[in-house]
Amino acid sequence: MRGFEVRALEIHGPMMWQLQYVERVLDFMREMGMNALVFHQNDLIDQLVYPQGYFSQGIMWERWPTRDAKISNNRYYINTVIKRARQIGINFFAEVKEIWYPEGILELVPELRKPDGSVCATHPFWWEFMEAKVSELLEVVPEIAGIIVSPASRESLVSISANRCKCERCRNYNPEDWYFKLIESMYRPLSKKGKTLVIRDFAYRADQQSLAVKAATRCSEEICIALKNTPHDFYPTFPDNPVIGTVGNHPQWIEFDTWGQFYGLGFFPVSVVEDMKQRMKHCWEKGARGVMFRTDWEVINEASNFNSFTLVNLIGGAILAKNIDEELDEIYRKWTNYGLLSPLKPTSTLQKPVVPSGVEAYKKLRDLIRLSWEIIEKGIYVRGHVFHECCQFPDRVDTAFTMMLDFHQQDDWNFGASKLVEPTEENIEIIFREKEKALAEVRSLRASFDVESLGLPDEFAKEIKTILELFELYIEGFNHCTRTCFLVKKAISTRNKSNVEIARESLVQLSSYRDKLTKELFLDLYPHYVYWLMDVKRIESLNSDAEAILKSIESL
Repeated sequence: MRGFEVRALEIHGPMMWQLQYVERVLDFMREMGMNALVFHQNDLIDQLVYPQGYFSQGIMWERWPTRDAKISNNRYYINTVIKRARQIGINFFAEVKEIWYPEGILELVPELRKPDGSVCATHPFWWEFMEAKVSELLEVVPEIAGIIVSPASRESLVSISANRCKCERCRNYNPEDWYFKLIESMYRPLSKKGKTLVIRDFAYRADQQSLAVKAATRCSEEICIALKNTPHDFYPTFPDNPVIGTVGNHPQWIEFDTWGQFYGLGFFPVSVVEDMKQRMKHCWEKGARGVMFRTDWEVINEASNFNSFTLVNLIGGAILAKNIDEELDEIYRKWTNYGLLSPLKPTSTLQKPVVPSGVEAYKKLRDLIRLSWEIIEKGIYVRGHVFHECCQFPDRVDTAFTMMLDFHQQDDWNFGASKLVEPTEENIEIIFREKEKALAEVRSLRASFDVESLGLPDEFAKEIKTILELFELYIEGFNHCTRTCFLVKKAISTRNKSNVEIARESLVQLSSYRDKLTKELFLDLYPHYVYWLMDVKRIESLNSDAEAILKSIESL
């Protein structure tokens, strides 16, 4: 069988600090044949080390006693998790974004902060500090298998990619040299202990994408390279990450999101199993021998694969990781037999999976979640472009176009893609048909799906109906947002009075939808992430922004 040597499950949210949840995850991993557990928290190392070379016991007692106690507690907790994982043959990795530091470091080393308030990213102190952090981690958490780090992310406290320091050294520093220094300072203590260093090639632009890989090669080809399956982030509409298979002799791990940060936030029943199988075959053929599956997202608490229909994607990933040629129907059977979990109950409830008893329930569920992906693709993307903001409605006209054309732009990897979303007559007609088709499909799905035939308890069947009602409401919202954004954008470009009037008509419909959404969401008390996902305030903001833009055009 063609399979991957490393089959990792990643917890990215705060449930990593809840042992009962972690034990459930470990039981799942054992059942599915997974062999690596990843805790992903930006400052995870700083939650486990001082380092004592800078923060003595005396100064901790004097200045930061709470942090001192938390570090001690966190060490016992993480070592307990590692022990339980290792008992069932599972390695533990810490995933972080560096450079990170405790706030006290700027007090102890004040020259790091410049007069303008910026923190110097190229100060030599950082390399000494990073090596001290990693060395202390290996002393206090000796059975850790390794560290996964994102050096090119703009999410760390100190980064060359988001450096605002204007000192002469920073102005002239080669970014690749910066990555090399950081990687070297981490690799040196890890390699001495026989531990693994994994570099995540997480960058926002194609011209930045391979700098960290080149720096890692300068350090050692033993360093593993982790690549997202698609460039920039986990967008199922994007092409394969072109860096896959181009990292020389470095071991490769490929990352997948199975929860749904960009396809329904784990709330709607969406399958990407077909897409995963195709991409995993490509990754295996390009020499990758490890895969990682992210099961949640740090921004949203109380939501993960373990209270979602998207558990099917995690089960599918685990099965395909062992045999990428496995039949897809076998995955849907395995998921159905494992049991369903409702996103209307928070993760911390630790639901018992509900197994349908209906004849061929797996086929009906399979068809449901396959069609749901097609609806999501047409509904919240615009011709494959990321129109949404982590599945939320756009809150301003510019936000929608910034998402598509700048922050999540495709042109670096799909040349000329931006032309597909220019506000031309031809494009707008195609885009609106796309949205109308998504809305028609979700309405048909809600009307035709035979929940009763699944053989589920009445309460669970009722929850599925509720989810489908909210799904229709959600897709309707994106229909209105898309019409408003593109019609206003067209009015901006033409400054034609008739186009302004047409755009204003869309605001009437958007306002009506806002009232409907407000009423529907307050008919019941849903988990908080439903209100985040379908935020009425974002609709109000878009409406106000569009109205202000149209008034400004009329005043010219």
